[in-house]
Amino acid sequence: MTTTTAVFTAAELAYLRGQRLARLATLGPDGAPQVRPVGFLVDAATGAIDIPGLDNPSTQKWRNVLRDGRVSLVVDDVVPQPWQPRALEVRGVAEALPDVLHEGAFPGVRPGVIRIHPRRILAFGLDDPDSPGNRDVPAA
Repeated sequence: MTTTTAVFTAAELAYLRGQRLARLATLGPDGAPQVRPVGFLVDAATGAIDIPGLDNPSTQKWRNVLRDGRVSLVVDDVVPQPWQPRALEVRGVAEALPDVLHEGAFPGVRPGVIRIHPRRILAFGLDDPDSPGNRDVPAA
């Protein structure tokens, strides 16, 4: 039986912890998606995903989150032998936290974190036979 955190299965959490880069999609002022590569941290206890940055409060993604918190984060890769794509998509609601700092998380990081509260998880290729796969996450 797979153990779970508040949000992620053990296999999903291990996968996230083994990755360094994700793609964050936010909604721009005209409603069009904007996608940016981002570093991220996962809080295993709550399932929240934090996106620190060099100067998040000055970015378009920050302004997008302030206006409309609906986001999607994709973490993916390919295992070469045998060729196997793997991915985890987290859809959720984000908030902009200007005073939060994850000092030491990444070189040059400054205060200002985008925190994602997952609402839907879509996963494949993570070699977890007990994984519930695509599922909704109850609001906390």
